[in-house]
Amino acid sequence: MLTNLQNFLIQNRFVRIIFDLLFLLLPVVLVYAVVKNKKGVRVIAIATCIFSIIYSSLFCAMSFVSVEVFVAAMLVPIIFCTISVKGFYYRIHCIRIIFILMFFSSALWKIRAGGIFNTEEMSAILLRQHSSYLASNSSGWFSNMITFLISNSAFAYCLYLSAFVAEFIFIIGLFTRRFDKYLIISFCLFAVFDYLLMGINYFTWLPFLGCLYFSKYSIAKSGI
Repeated sequence: MLTNLQNFLIQNRFVRIIFDLLFLLLPVVLVYAVVKNKKGVRVIAIATCIFSIIYSSLFCAMSFVSVEVFVAAMLVPIIFCTISVKGFYYRIHCIRIIFILMFFSSALWKIRAGGIFNTEEMSAILLRQHSSYLASNSSGWFSNMITFLISNSAFAYCLYLSAFVAEFIFIIGLFTRRFDKYLIISFCLFAVFDYLLMGINYFTWLPFLGCLYFSKYSIAKSGI
C-alpha cells in the first residue's frame, strides 16, 4: 500500500482491465506452456505467482473479499517454479500438505468455537447469512429450502455435521496418499453444497485437487 498503487488502479479503469486480464490469462499461458513443454515455464510460473500475490493483495484490500479465495492462484504456480524433476515432485507434495492443513483447520475451528456441539448452529448461520434475501424474496425454491432448514434445526445440523466430517477426514492425507481420490470427492461435494446453501465459493480451490490427484505418482513411475 505504500506504493500508492491502489489509488492509481482506482483512478485508471484501463489499468484495472489490464490487471484483470493478466490475472486470468497468466494461468492459461502457464498451463499451455506446461502441456506443450515450452521453454520458459519457470519464468512464466514465477511471474504468475508474483502477479497473483500482488493482484490478490490489492483486490482484498479494496473489497470485502477474503484473501483465501486467491490462495490457490498464489500457491499452485509455485509447483512449476523449478527445472528439476525432484523439485517438481517435492513442490507438489508441499502444496498438497498445505491444502490439507488449510481444509482440516476448518474442522478444528468448528471444534474450538463449539459450533459442532450446538445443534442450532447451522440454522442460526443460515438465518444470519440469508436474512436480507429472505426478507425480499419470500417465495421460490431457494427461499423455501432455506426456510425449511432454518425451521428444522436437526436436519440442518446433519448438513453441518456432514461438512465437519468432510473437513475432518482430510487428516488422513497427512499419513497416507492412498485415500486422496476420496478426499477429492469429499472436497467437490463440500464445494457444491457450500455454494448452494451458503453462497460461499470454494471452487477457486479446485486447482489444489491436482496435487491430490498426482500424489499417487512417484518420480520413477511418472516419468516427469
